[in-house]
Amino acid sequence: MIIEQMGTNQPYLKTNVAVWLRIFLGVNVAVFLSIFIGKHMTAVSIYDWWQQLNKKDGLVAILFPLATIVLNGIIGDTGKARLVFWKWRNPLPGCRAFSVIMNSDPRIDVQRLRSKLIPIPIDPNEQNAVWYRYYKIHASKQTILEAHRVYLLTRDMAALSGIFAIGFSVAVYVSTTGWELSALYSTVLFAQYLVIATSARNYGIRFVANVLTEESHA
Repeated sequence: MIIEQMGTNQPYLKTNVAVWLRIFLGVNVAVFLSIFIGKHMTAVSIYDWWQQLNKKDGLVAILFPLATIVLNGIIGDTGKARLVFWKWRNPLPGCRAFSVIMNSDPRIDVQRLRSKLIPIPIDPNEQNAVWYRYYKIHASKQTILEAHRVYLLTRDMAALSGIFAIGFSVAVYVSTTGWELSALYSTVLFAQYLVIATSARNYGIRFVANVLTEESHA
């Protein structure tokens, strides 16, 4: 029963995330083209480029889903976790499931969870493996599905933001765009990355905590 539900819900998660990633990519590309080609950044110019990118009969609109898939695949899951949690070794949130997260959420029945885990895993990889085992048990529950969806979305947005912050910044600096606009745009891009990465970090911790909460009350 659980396996059937998980098989049904996983494609939904990926499809739902992909739609929002395409929108996020489109907005960022529209702003970039407004500055790189139009040499200014106004609501009107950004909207005009957005309209161009979303013409149903245009080549760009056809290639946009492919561009989203390619860009999102440039950085693997571990790399994305590093960009979100700012940890080079063991960056996945599940690696701190029992050493940190278990004791930080009041919804988790710590004593009951400890009684199921003798001894409590300490090694980060072991923590992640045990947590993942619990996730597979509770993956079909609505609280887990929603937490997983939001974490995947914000994590992938953070990864794309990191690519934009470097790639788009370099492009506008080497173009004929004035340094004031280039500096402002670069600052906005890095601020976007920091905000989204922080949001993804919180959602990742919430996702791990939701699984532990379900297991501690199972």
